[in-house]
Amino acid sequence: MNNLKKIFTIILFFLLIIILFKYNYILNKSVIEAFLLWIKKVFPSLFIMFILNDIIIELNLLSFLKINHQIILLSLFSGTPTATFIIKEMLNKGNITLENANRLMSYTYFSNPLFLYNILSLSFNNYITFKIIIIHYLTNYIISLIFHNKYSNKINNTSKQNNLLLILPKAINKSINTLFMILGTITFYMIITNLFMKIINLNPLGEVLFKGLLEITQGLNILSKLNIQSLIKEITALAIISFGGLSIHTQVLSIISDTNINYYYFFIGRILHILISTLTYLFITIII
Repeated sequence: MNNLKKIFTIILFFLLIIILFKYNYILNKSVIEAFLLWIKKVFPSLFIMFILNDIIIELNLLSFLKINHQIILLSLFSGTPTATFIIKEMLNKGNITLENANRLMSYTYFSNPLFLYNILSLSFNNYITFKIIIIHYLTNYIISLIFHNKYSNKINNTSKQNNLLLILPKAINKSINTLFMILGTITFYMIITNLFMKIINLNPLGEVLFKGLLEITQGLNILSKLNIQSLIKEITALAIISFGGLSIHTQVLSIISDTNINYYYFFIGRILHILISTLTYLFITIII
């Protein structure tokens, strides 16, 4: 069975190389598109948030909160995959147990609020935009009730620095590294998406869903071009945000690869997120 998998993988890679040679112009176009998308939509929203998030952790500014509340609050403003970095760091420092870390993975997936506002504003008015963002956050709270667990409030302060001038360069460096990893995954999935779209012709909704399945930024970015009923468009946006895209899943797997954190909790959290957020949105839309 392992040999068959290896043979299948080799064949798949050879086919991909042949396709890349045939459609070489798509490769160049995809890299440029990914970079422009990253520099215009992703970098401005996430860069400063990552830095502020790191400074807050290093200065231990939220020590008055319980450890799980700290992680949730930081995740809310910095977004994923930073939330996974925070959980991993807290686990490595002994501030949370492995069970705590796994459970937190299921309900600390927050898309950055600035990023969401900027990209959803391309398709919706402010009322709908904020409704989608609020339900996205509310759903995590509902999921947290499902995976509820007790957390230790013990914080290890021995590794904390109190000099902002020392913390800031490290925070900037970490932010840049994270953003370049995001750029890499956006570029990879942009190439795969454009190659697939060249070979297989999808209708506009199918294109949005496919691109959103692979990478959230791509899917939401072209959503504004979708000419369909507003409610379907809103649910589509919410579903794309809730799942996060395979790009985010790839980043999360990369971050936890050297730990015992179980990816299963993150994946199940995203499936529950789609179901709960969609039902909540429909319910609120009907009664209001």
